[in-house]
Formats: sequence, C-alpha cells, structure tokens
Amino acid sequence: MKEVDEETRLINAPFGSMPEFDPAPLPDPGVLAPGLKAWTLNVPGPAGALPMRIYMPEDRREGPIGLYFHAHSGGWATNDGLEACDTENSAYAIAWGCAVAHVDFRVSWKAKFPAAVEDCYAAYKFILDHADDLGIDRTRIGVGGGCTGANLATVVSLMARDEGIQAPAVQWLWSAVFDTRNCARSYDEYANYGLTRELAETVTRLYLRSTEDMFDWRASPILAPSLAGLPPAIIWAGEWEILRDEARAYAARLSEASVDVTYIEGPKQPHGGIYANNPKTGKPTRYSQETLPKVNALMRRFIGPDDPLV
Repeated sequence: MKEVDEETRLINAPFGSMPEFDPAPLPDPGVLAPGLKAWTLNVPGPAGALPMRIYMPEDRREGPIGLYFHAHSGGWATNDGLEACDTENSAYAIAWGCAVAHVDFRVSWKAKFPAAVEDCYAAYKFILDHADDLGIDRTRIGVGGGCTGANLATVVSLMARDEGIQAPAVQWLWSAVFDTRNCARSYDEYANYGLTRELAETVTRLYLRSTEDMFDWRASPILAPSLAGLPPAIIWAGEWEILRDEARAYAARLSEASVDVTYIEGPKQPHGGIYANNPKTGKPTRYSQETLPKVNALMRRFIGPDDPLV
C-alpha cells in the first residue's frame, strides 16, 4: 500500500481505538440550518407507526419540489434519533435545493432483516402516495445514503421496480454495502484500515437472521437476478476501503444492464472519504472540497429545482 497523506491518516486514527459497541447511544442534538423548517410525523409501517422527519426549504417557490429520501448509516444497528441528523439532512436540502425525508426504521437489535428494508420501502411508498399533500414532485424523488443506508436505498429501488410503482429519480450510494457476504478481495487488502473487516462482519451478523440471508438480494443487492430498469445511480467508493470491490462490481452490472451510472472512486480515500472532515481543522478535506461539488451538481440535476439558477 502506498503512503497515506496526513489528512487521511488523521481521519482513520480513531478506528484504532473504537469504543465497545453500544446499540443505543444517547442522541446528540443536530442543528437545523437557517432557511429550513422540519417536522416529524408518523407513517404506517409493517409493524406499526414509523417516525419520519421532513425537511423543507422555507423560501421554496410555488409548486411541488424534489425530495431526497435518506436512509441513515450505522451498521443497520444504531439510531441516534431523527433530530440528531438535522445537521446532515440540512446539508442535503441546501446543497440540492430539495426537501429531505428521513425515516426511523427498525434497527437490528430491535428487529432482524428484513425489517429495516420493509420499513424503508413502506416510508418511500407513503411519500409517493402523499406527495401532493407534502408538496413533493413524485418524478423528482431521489433515494440514497452511506454504507448500510446505501444498502437499504439500493433495495428500495429494486423493490419499486419489481412492484411497478414510481421509481426513484436517482440513487446516491456512497461507501455502499452491496454484498453482505463480505468476501471481496478488498476485504483482505484493507481489512484493518478505516472501516475494518471485523466491524463489518459484526454488524452484518447482528443484522441478518442467518447465513442464508446473505444470499437474499434484499440483503445483498448485487445478487439480484437483473438490474435492468433501475434508476440512474451515482456511486462513490474509496480506493482504500473494504467496500471498494463490491462498488466496482455493482456499477459494472448496472452499466451492463444499460442503467445510467456514474462511478467515482476516490484515490487513496478511506470509507466515507467523500464527506470526511480534517480532524485538525474541522473543515472538509481537500478531496471532499474538490469532489463533492460535482456530486451536488448531479443531484441537483435529478431532484433539485427545474430552474438551475434557483
């Protein structure tokens, strides 16, 4: 492996002293950005009401707007509370000029696979069914997330296609889990770097009911029989992360299925490097500053205002 630059080394240092796994950490309050309003509502789910938080620009123009359906990361196991994600979701709304929806799906220590998948899909369908009431343009709804959240968003897109309902306009999948078998070569190459193989295997074991679930495409979407007819996808992976090879493989399968796919691989970047901050300055890394605007421009094209100047 080549030498790591200082920023990347600082980002990965905390992984060497991870605290013991706590399935229910106390939530840290997020910060809602100026110019946005947010509220939480309950939507019907397979096992009861699901809290979902909606973020809406206050100065939105008349008429329906696009929306980003965000499935949070955290190994399918952690949930710091919807309001704890106000800062992150505010950033999406501002960068892309859209509304954001974030559902509180059941985490693995409460309910095993496929509970989280079913909850996310139910919430996605609720948004479609109530788009008019929410002021949302059904044709400009994107789905996405990072790591395990990207896994859930990917499966939502597959389920929407199979059921024949309105498909997402775009998928934003960064440092995504496409294969819960955890068997790609990059798992060996970067086993102890950034997101470690041990941690990935631990959260997978907590999420799935049995080894057999690894071969269910709802857990490992790369095993879906066909990827034809899926919405456009923007996929990001770090060159130096265990999830790199499955991202490459999923992007290749999408391309072979004639799906519009943009694959971005961050040179020498770790897990989540697209959104990484320099621990010394607290500001985005050089790589993030250079790359994220390109992703934001693509997302605005799919779910942002029709008028690019707005």
